[in-house]
Amino acid sequence: MAKLLLSLDGNVIKEYRIHRDVFAIGRRPNNDLQIENLAVSGEHARIVREGDDYAVEDLGSTNGTVVNGAPVQRVALNNGDEIGIGRYRLRFWCEPASAGGYAETLVLREPATSARVGVIKVLTGGSSGREIALDKPVTSLGKPGVQVATIARRPQGYFLSHAEGTIRPRVNGSEVGAEPHPLNEEDLIELVGVRLAFFFRG
Repeated sequence: MAKLLLSLDGNVIKEYRIHRDVFAIGRRPNNDLQIENLAVSGEHARIVREGDDYAVEDLGSTNGTVVNGAPVQRVALNNGDEIGIGRYRLRFWCEPASAGGYAETLVLREPATSARVGVIKVLTGGSSGREIALDKPVTSLGKPGVQVATIARRPQGYFLSHAEGTIRPRVNGSEVGAEPHPLNEEDLIELVGVRLAFFFRG
């Protein structure tokens, strides 16, 4: 089941499971996801499930709906996409692996087109030495309920995003911001107290 992570100013507020074919978002209490803010229209947007796919549709809202920074009327959603409604952000992604330990979730969809496959190598902790191939459109890493990051595979490369938790992941010692962070060869990532290295294979 897909879900949305609602955040404000980089802090995750609440998780919402998309439990129906039409999932309404807006300021009024009859919405599935209510955002009590004057910048949000009464009936602002909705998530529509079409088989195994999802789309977001703006409902003629006053301030509009954006996906990954671009204004939209209706657009198909990919895992890891960020929906913007006013100052609020909704991260669309699939259910993470069961809690406990260092969890990894692979979203099983058709592989993106990219010449080289990225790999994450665990450098510290109990899973030290483990390698995770980033051969799916989105890979989620971390510990659900504590700190989760997603790595999206796109034609332009790999991008790391903060998905869950009050503490943001770090890349080469710098905290990841609100926008997806492009990954480069030999980048060092810190997540839930574990150090990871990113590199390409192939």
